Amino acid sequence: MIHEKLAAIAEKIADGTATESEIETYHALLDSIEESEQWEEHLMGNQQETGALLKARIYENAGIRHTEQRIRLMRISVAASAALLIGLSTLLWLHYKPAGKKQLLSDKTDSKHVVLKLANGKEITLSNDSSVITQGNSTITLANGAASYHNSNAAPDEINELITPPGFQFMMVLADGSKVWLNTASRLRFPAAFHGRERVVELSGEAYFEIAQNVNMPFVVKSNDKTVRVLGTSFNCMSYADEPTTNITLVNGAVKVYDKQDSLLLHPGQQASISQEKGMTLVPHADISSITAWKNGFFTMQGENTAVILRQIARWYNLDIAYTGKIPDLKFEGSIKKSYELQDVIAILSEGGIHVKLEQKKLIVFPN
Repeated sequence: MIHEKLAAIAEKIADGTATESEIETYHALLDSIEESEQWEEHLMGNQQETGALLKARIYENAGIRHTEQRIRLMRISVAASAALLIGLSTLLWLHYKPAGKKQLLSDKTDSKHVVLKLANGKEITLSNDSSVITQGNSTITLANGAASYHNSNAAPDEINELITPPGFQFMMVLADGSKVWLNTASRLRFPAAFHGRERVVELSGEAYFEIAQNVNMPFVVKSNDKTVRVLGTSFNCMSYADEPTTNITLVNGAVKVYDKQDSLLLHPGQQASISQEKGMTLVPHADISSITAWKNGFFTMQGENTAVILRQIARWYNLDIAYTGKIPDLKFEGSIKKSYELQDVIAILSEGGIHVKLEQKKLIVFPN
């Protein structure tokens, strides 16, 4: 279909990876749409308004200089916005259903950095720069936005803490070789070295774990009064204080989840969902790609409602949410890059039926 071809090329244009040949093809397809009046307004929105909304984003990311391309870029932005909406690609795909599904976008408002707090109280700002930090007999290598522990003979009471502020996420390789991706507004407490019968870490927020196998020393994640026990596996743990549920989702291997007196053994593709009201329940077929998309830089929704999406947005952009009436009864589906700006999100929210106003660090939501 012509719209699918447009979507595929528009994504490359937005990422700055499109070749000259692909851009030529893009223009030819766009011309055919304009000539045959194939612009489907009920799917793509008003042509002029859609173009105005996303022109700046496409222009910025396409990597095409101001000169002869200026007029063409304005046309690219119009068609790219529609194609991307249709294709669920670089931006988002708004599609209406009764109590149906829609989508959004957002801006970094926080200037903090990821911090590694060492057991001795020293705080280290982590960045993309390469460096080596010494902690007793251990070394911590920083490179490419990640930190790795090496040759660790630290004492068992040397507990460090990794802290990600709003708008940031970070990957840490622990002393045993296990990898942890820490989502925004999260904290991970972990020893500089693992000793004893278990490898224990404490999580507040959300993290994705790839655990190095060690049958003699199970890996244990504690989050509030929930515990996940594993040997070697990959799983996602979401346990934010402002979320009504804690969700542990298994990608591969096996984990056992404990909540007070209850326990549940998970198999790949399953999720344990824990809430005050329902206790622990099994989700037999969790959407793994959607749940773990955050570590690849996306918000991804599969039918989530307005409140769930706004909480994600608020955490990433360090905002408070205030509802002036009934929460809009909308649902969302698709993927959004975390790198977009808050102004874009607010515009998309409004187009999608969520009417909001930003006042300093507060997102005020109005009823439909």
